[in-house]
Amino acid sequence: MDELAKAVLEQLLFPENFENIVEECRIKAGKHIIGDVLKTLLHDEMVSPMLPNEKGDWVRSLGYDSDFMGDYRYQITAKGLKALQLV
Repeated sequence: MDELAKAVLEQLLFPENFENIVEECRIKAGKHIIGDVLKTLLHDEMVSPMLPNEKGDWVRSLGYDSDFMGDYRYQITAKGLKALQLV
């Protein structure tokens, strides 16, 4: 795992929106680069996309639309936590 992927994962203990991930990442990178890293982490099941339910609570979504990354929040999975511990 590279440093940028690690920096993104470190932010996701709680559901975070895409804009906050880009703004608060300790390694400054463009929106498209952070988006690509996030998409890879989603593909590798280290991050889950989240959507609000009818009560407004953030729950795991079965999928996401990569054209609308800002519509979701993102949270690290158990697999992602294990990967962070190994680096």
